Amino acid sequence: MKIRTGFITNSSSTNYLIISRKELTTEYLFKKLGFKKGGALEKQGWELCEDILFSLNKGLRYFDYEEPTYERIKEVFGPKSAEYFQEKKGYYTYWGYTSSDDAPITQFFTTDSFEIEEKDFYLNGRACVW
Repeated sequence: MKIRTGFITNSSSTNYLIISRKELTTEYLFKKLGFKKGGALEKQGWELCEDILFSLNKGLRYFDYEEPTYERIKEVFGPKSAEYFQEKKGYYTYWGYTSSDDAPITQFFTTDSFEIEEKDFYLNGRACVW
């Protein structure tokens, strides 16, 4: 039997990439993620958007990269995301990570894997680390 001592965590995280024609604001992200003002999840939507914007300052989890480049995006998020990045020169590019230690709606964002692709907005949340 092995006994582990020291810090042990069940924490998971999701690195995400956002490429957007418009600069990210809480309001813009709220709309792009499909939340509705007056909707059943309005409060949680605002909370998730604030958590995502706050996490932009943390960089990626388990990677020591400061700026997104084609090769770095390809390594972390795959060739499709890297191609999208290359095609959308002049767009805003953001990356960061959320954690299962965050608020409940952000925990859901963290433990699910998904992708949103529109002509003016792209979000890759498929780089989950368990």
